[in-house]
Amino acid sequence: MVNTSFETLPRHMQMEILSRVPLKFLMKFMCVSKKWASIIRGEEFREDYLFQSMKRPRVLFVIDHREYLPIKPEAFFHSVYQEDQPLLLSGKQRMRTFETPLVQVFQPIRGLICQQGYGKIVICNPGLKKFRSLPQIKVHKGAPMRTFFGYDEDKDVFKVLCITWLRNGKRSEVSKEYLVYTMGSDEESSSWRLITCEHDHAPVTEGLFKGGVLYYGAKSNNGKSVVMSFNVNSEDFSVIELEVEISPYWRLVNYKGDIALMNNIEDSLYHSREFEMWVRNEVTGNWDRTSIKISHWNGTVDGKTLLETRWLFNLSSLNGIVSLHLINLYLC
Repeated sequence: MVNTSFETLPRHMQMEILSRVPLKFLMKFMCVSKKWASIIRGEEFREDYLFQSMKRPRVLFVIDHREYLPIKPEAFFHSVYQEDQPLLLSGKQRMRTFETPLVQVFQPIRGLICQQGYGKIVICNPGLKKFRSLPQIKVHKGAPMRTFFGYDEDKDVFKVLCITWLRNGKRSEVSKEYLVYTMGSDEESSSWRLITCEHDHAPVTEGLFKGGVLYYGAKSNNGKSVVMSFNVNSEDFSVIELEVEISPYWRLVNYKGDIALMNNIEDSLYHSREFEMWVRNEVTGNWDRTSIKISHWNGTVDGKTLLETRWLFNLSSLNGIVSLHLINLYLC
């Protein structure tokens, strides 16, 4: 048997071996040699590593942890590979990214997660334990603000869309701003910029990113429910007509490759345990209604009864069908 060192292997074999190494160890390997570091930092390896990682279905738990006096908000990230990795052996990270408590966590995209906390927006890379705080947007006190996160594959940049609006005492809208932040390599030169939208609307639901497009439920200026689409590359808005009225409790999800709207998740969990879902046919543009029955909790954990207490986790499926909220549960 001939002993062969890693250094003598062809470059493509070195990349193949390194692509199978967990991220937390990969970062340590960069300190071993300049050659290893150059491979790991290379664009070809990064793209291949990301591609291999995205092929493994996993679930991400994001937990908002708060300490008081003084306030020290932290975000806990726990990544679970669904097929073969036990929960307790899966990857977990702890990051302090906010001076204010976490309010919203958006759909993870290519390893990055966008978080919002009372007007502050942060882009996190849990694997590298790095984050970037975006410039704060000046909004009037109490003015609504909706944030969406997407990726422009053509230009290889991430973008954040933020919509703010004001209402007068009669609740009619008086002004609205659409802003975009492009995640460039030079943090100092990046800033928010105003864009225009020809379709007057107010966002209602959280967003869904799919195939270079951001989707979110909204109300048009005549009060009709619609789904707005925002092309991340061209930064153009378009309107998708709806056959049903929606509320902030509805969720946009990726269902078997199609965009779909799910009705009030909280109400479904506590009462009917059945989700109403409207799935859009990409070819015809029609919305087809379907329903999904949810099994009772006590039928899924060895006959034990699960008691529901309060919302605790935001559970996002990175490669799965839908994104759901998980309730804090305990056995009795």
